[in-house]
Amino acid sequence: MKRSGGYVYIIGAGPGDPELLTIKAERVLHEVDVILYDNLVSSELIEQFDALKIYTGKRKDRHHFEQDAINEEIVRHARQGKTVARLKGGDPFVFGRGGEEIAYMRKKGIEYEIIPGITAAHGASAYTEIPLTMRNISSSVAFCTGHPLEKIHVPDADTIVYYMVASAASDVSKALIDKGKAETTKVAIVQNATRYNQKIFAGTLGELKNRDLQVVSPALLILGENINEFIADSWYAKKKKVLIAGDDSGRYTPRHHVIVRYPFTVVKSIDNKEVRRCMEKIGDYSCVLFTDFHAVGYFFNALVESGRDARHLANASICVTGKKVSAELLRHGVKPDYSFDAGNIVEELRTVRGDGFSGEDVLLPGSGSIDDPVVNALTALHNRVTPLQVHVQGLDSSDELIDLDCIDEIYFSAPSCVENFKSFYEAIPENITVTTADRETGMEYKKLFRG
Repeated sequence: MKRSGGYVYIIGAGPGDPELLTIKAERVLHEVDVILYDNLVSSELIEQFDALKIYTGKRKDRHHFEQDAINEEIVRHARQGKTVARLKGGDPFVFGRGGEEIAYMRKKGIEYEIIPGITAAHGASAYTEIPLTMRNISSSVAFCTGHPLEKIHVPDADTIVYYMVASAASDVSKALIDKGKAETTKVAIVQNATRYNQKIFAGTLGELKNRDLQVVSPALLILGENINEFIADSWYAKKKKVLIAGDDSGRYTPRHHVIVRYPFTVVKSIDNKEVRRCMEKIGDYSCVLFTDFHAVGYFFNALVESGRDARHLANASICVTGKKVSAELLRHGVKPDYSFDAGNIVEELRTVRGDGFSGEDVLLPGSGSIDDPVVNALTALHNRVTPLQVHVQGLDSSDELIDLDCIDEIYFSAPSCVENFKSFYEAIPENITVTTADRETGMEYKKLFRG
């Protein structure tokens, strides 16, 4: 069959933790034109990429796109000559319907490639310390689906993992007992494996059969004698769960914390007269200050679209706040002249270069919500400040609210982050530690949540 234009990657995103994405998948996702992603792909992961993003939201009883519509959407973009990524939770070929999608690609003459991902069973095993195989205990493992109940399969394996059991965990246990499994068989249900809100229900089949557990998707059931006492005290369970609203600039380390990024941001570029005007007079600014990770990419896109490039910034000091913003700037081939601590920028502006950061024409690319403390500090030091909105932010309909019951600490990096958070949460539980970057942010937190 004659091949059509375009190219499709069918990619496994892993079970939830965004850092479990493979190196190859990350490279490809930075290169593609379109990403169609599932409900189980984390917002923290998807927001890293600049491609057109289409949320397919396919989940049991909650389909945003039916499978046939997803297949057609992939082909539609590929036939326009685009490079398309179909990004799926877990691994595409382990209960991921990847086989159906490649069959459709073949039928339509679309070239494709498959990039595997870490499947949920492997992620749950590692993050709960339940080995799927173990010497003298388990020498075989089987992956099965937990529905439909009347057709549930019980293979002859030492360890069995059942996918998609959330809606009927107790019924699955009853079905397994009816098919000959002893009520004393050890079992663990892992909900939201590898995510900040991972939960584990452990016991025996008999105990599970008689419990009315409220299990939410995604969830899987692990059956076998290798389920041990380490579950409640696993390496992952020991880590402090920290919700970052803003930029923590490396304050929290993955070694000691599960870092949850505040997810309610859809970032879209702005193409207006003001952006184009600033690009035309870019040489008039003596300083460009980036306090926003997303602003870096959108600024350079606007610069290139105006027929210019980084050479037109040669006469300006390039400044950033935080390691994340600095790394994004380096990705565009520019090394910052000054790197400020995001939590201490106001004080550092007063002391940098000996007599302070003053007398500059400063351009501040961002979302239009540049925090007053930074603008006020620059103005007080006799700088001429031009905030420039290069992107907008808003609520992503594919996101769900963070479950604050699973959070130990919240960090706010700026007053606007507190305001944004307040628009979604009326209150913060008293047992959660709240940390703020500076005095102004702390005052905003107290005003909105403790006033």
